[in-house]
Amino acid sequence: MKKVLVLIIVMLCLTNELFSQSAPPNMPHYDKKTLHFGISFGYNQFYSNLIEKEIRPFQDTIMGFDSDRNSGFQLMFITDLRLLNFINLRFTPGVTFGDRRLNFYEYKNDKFLTKSTSLEAIYVELPLEFKIRSKRWRDIRPYLIAGGKYAYDLGSIKRKKANPEEVMLKIDNSEIFYTLGAGVDFYLPYFKFGIELKTSFGLTNILVPEHHTMYSDVLDKIKTQVFYINLTFE
Repeated sequence: MKKVLVLIIVMLCLTNELFSQSAPPNMPHYDKKTLHFGISFGYNQFYSNLIEKEIRPFQDTIMGFDSDRNSGFQLMFITDLRLLNFINLRFTPGVTFGDRRLNFYEYKNDKFLTKSTSLEAIYVELPLEFKIRSKRWRDIRPYLIAGGKYAYDLGSIKRKKANPEEVMLKIDNSEIFYTLGAGVDFYLPYFKFGIELKTSFGLTNILVPEHHTMYSDVLDKIKTQVFYINLTFE
């Protein structure tokens, strides 16, 4: 939350500077480019949506389960193609680092216990997104984002080396997401700076059902959700 507040303060400061009526607009012909490139980096939060089976075993042992929200960061490379005056197509491949911590609450030997497992995520992502832009107002231009992406989890390589008897549950190494978000571009004298917020929602079930344990057998599906705060430089 503190990081979000800092970003809002920075945005307000930039807005005050860019709305100076005495200065001409920065880079007035920038958006006429057919193709341009840039980089993006920022903060993320991983969350796992755990869906239980309608009729599940171990009801007397596994009393409940949940997922923590864990922080990470990402680095992306931007390729932006102008399609229409208000619509661009963006390809932003990159790497996302995060963590998923799942908690299971047991009742065993007249005691309540918590068993947790951490599933490190190192995603190689291939997002393809539409950037729907508003009309530019001096040096500011808000926009919406809609698209999808494929992600391959390099963290699965490390998990395969673990002792199978110590693995509480297994997850698949690839996922497909759809993404929605919004942002604001600020046109500075020599480059364009942007702040964007977006969320990716997993479409695929990443739980591997063939790996039977007391913990995996109570779950029907696991779907990932990732929230991003990105800073872009183009």
